[in-house]
Amino acid sequence: MIEFQALMRAIHKSVKDAAKSVEGETIDFIKRFFDEEERDDPKDPHNTTPVLRPKTCAMEFPSRTADGIENVTAEIPILALCPISSPRITEVKFSTELEVTTSKDDKLMVSFPDPNKKRSLMGGNKDSSDSANTKIEITLTGSEPPEGLKRLIEGYERTLRAQIPG
Repeated sequence: MIEFQALMRAIHKSVKDAAKSVEGETIDFIKRFFDEEERDDPKDPHNTTPVLRPKTCAMEFPSRTADGIENVTAEIPILALCPISSPRITEVKFSTELEVTTSKDDKLMVSFPDPNKKRSLMGGNKDSSDSANTKIEITLTGSEPPEGLKRLIEGYERTLRAQIPG
């Protein structure tokens, strides 16, 4: 048996830990699509803040010229070629059956039912008249990427379109 409040605190802590893990994926995302370089700012040589440059690949595209068809090379940000999803915990869904009782000091106590115990027609244990079964449900869903990331990707896509002939 565990106090219902302790169970809720444990679930809440797990959700917070999961949210931190998801945030860590954003940092991994940045490392996957960007290289960190030292800033070379001739106007401010004391500015040593690193700059992130997008990882790119070179791709050739055919282009019609006066001399015929020639290949034009474009530097494509890899970020603009990959589908991007941004996991974020907005809702948690946790579903389980619980036996619910009260303690001597009127605290709500819960436990996971023992599948080996026989149950009555009402769903409770035959040997426990002061308990009841209930179901708790909490939902986890994802969401759209942050607006800043969407705009960043759109900017690289515009740069990509400007490089491609036609």
